[in-house]
Amino acid sequence: MDIATVVWSAACDTCGADLRCSGTQAVMDDRLWWDEEHQCSRCDSTVLVCDGELPDHLRARMLAEHGAARLVLAEAPVRRLPVLRALRADGGRTLPQARALLELILDGGHHGTGPEMELLAQRLRAAGIAAEAVRQP
Repeated sequence: MDIATVVWSAACDTCGADLRCSGTQAVMDDRLWWDEEHQCSRCDSTVLVCDGELPDHLRARMLAEHGAARLVLAEAPVRRLPVLRALRADGGRTLPQARALLELILDGGHHGTGPEMELLAQRLRAAGIAAEAVRQP
C-alpha cells in the first residue's frame, strides 16, 4: 500500500479536447510524495504539479477509487509511552494530540490513503511497534 494512482479524463482548458489526467501518492525515502499530471491529446498542453501537501481533490479521488486504509496495531500496547513517543515524533504532534490519535487507532477510527497509513505504520515499526496499514472492509 505504499503507492496509489488514479486516472481520469477532463476537457482541456486550452482547446477543449480530451485531457488525460493522473495522480500518484507514494511513500519514498521515509516521506509522502505525490504528483498530478494533465496532458492534452490534441494540443499537447501538459501540466505537472508535485510536492507539498496532497491536494484535497486528489486525496478525495484516491479515497473514492481505492478506499480508505486504517492503521492497526498487532496488539493493544501494554505500555503506551513508546507508541506516544513515536506518534509525537511523526508530524510534531503535542502529547494530547498523540493521545487522541492513539485512541483513534485503537478504536479503528484512524483512516487515510494507503500511502498515508503505510508511512505511519513504517515509522511505528521503526520504533519497535508492530503496526500495519490495512484496507477498510
